[in-house]
Amino acid sequence: MTAVSLSRGKFFLLQLAVAAALALLGLTGGRGALLVSLVFWTALAQGSVAVVAVTDLTGASWTGPLRSELLAAVTMLPLLAALFLLLLWPSLDLYSWAAAPTAWLNRPFFLTRNLALLAAAATAACLFACRSLRQDPARVRFAVAYLFLFVACQSLVAFDWVMSLAYPWVSSMLGAYFFVEALYAGLALAGMLAFLLDRQRREAEADWPAARRDLGMLLFGFSILWGGLFFAQFLLLWYGNIPEEVQFVVERVSASPSRELCAFFLAACFAVPFLILLSARAKRNAGILGAVSLAVLLGMLAEKLVFVLPAVPVRFGVLLAENALLLAVWLLAVQSRERLLPEVGGKAEDRKTGRQ
Repeated sequence: MTAVSLSRGKFFLLQLAVAAALALLGLTGGRGALLVSLVFWTALAQGSVAVVAVTDLTGASWTGPLRSELLAAVTMLPLLAALFLLLLWPSLDLYSWAAAPTAWLNRPFFLTRNLALLAAAATAACLFACRSLRQDPARVRFAVAYLFLFVACQSLVAFDWVMSLAYPWVSSMLGAYFFVEALYAGLALAGMLAFLLDRQRREAEADWPAARRDLGMLLFGFSILWGGLFFAQFLLLWYGNIPEEVQFVVERVSASPSRELCAFFLAACFAVPFLILLSARAKRNAGILGAVSLAVLLGMLAEKLVFVLPAVPVRFGVLLAENALLLAVWLLAVQSRERLLPEVGGKAEDRKTGRQ
């Protein structure tokens, strides 16, 4: 990875410029694409921090060589909250219920609860990241607080941002599905980092092979968990066979391009990691981990598109441009982490080993 580092001030200005560009794209007909990008990147950013929080709680050490890179996603959370505001503050006409609000689904309460949870999750993530990078014993308490807000925030993303697009369709499982998938996304992001940083970490980290193996095992396990949750949701809809519930599935499998996207994300998020990572050798290979992780992330982006597309038009060119911009911001955050998160430089030895 090319060495590029931005100061906090320059990174803040970059985020303002990107937010303005994405808002412009949204206002010129790309609001559906911006919603897809926002749902996807919120899961990625919050999920990568949640992965570190879980490993700190359980005492796992495999995130040690990737800790600072995963926690660099903290710097993107304010940008994502701003994008939510820019997307939905002008109008909630993306949602059919906006014309006939209810006690839960109404403009003031919708915006207030979502912004409050996004801000709380971003604050908790920052407080946790600082203590995790210092290997402060108090990080465990902050990990618990962050994970609680992470689950609440991802559940609200599922219920408010996505499920209410298909109102009055409801699914009590969608919240759990979304926060498990966000953890899966965080692991896939770790897999991409393992590939990009393999040569550097292989020379500097004695426990790097074990970390790659553990990551491969987790990706394999989460592919099964994700597939199980997806099947459980489908089974409930199929068994109940209630028209207003089945319609949600019918709209997404009866026409192109949703039908093809469904097949793609099922293969990318379940079949590919499950079949490839059955091999113990594959779990230790950085190139294979990177390829599988990329497939999983592309599958998740396709899945978010399937959720949104029947309800809101999505311009694919705009979607690609928005995700390219957000990817560039994340890469710069990773490269600039020593200046954006000062604890990285001061505790380099702790960051490498991941030990107290």
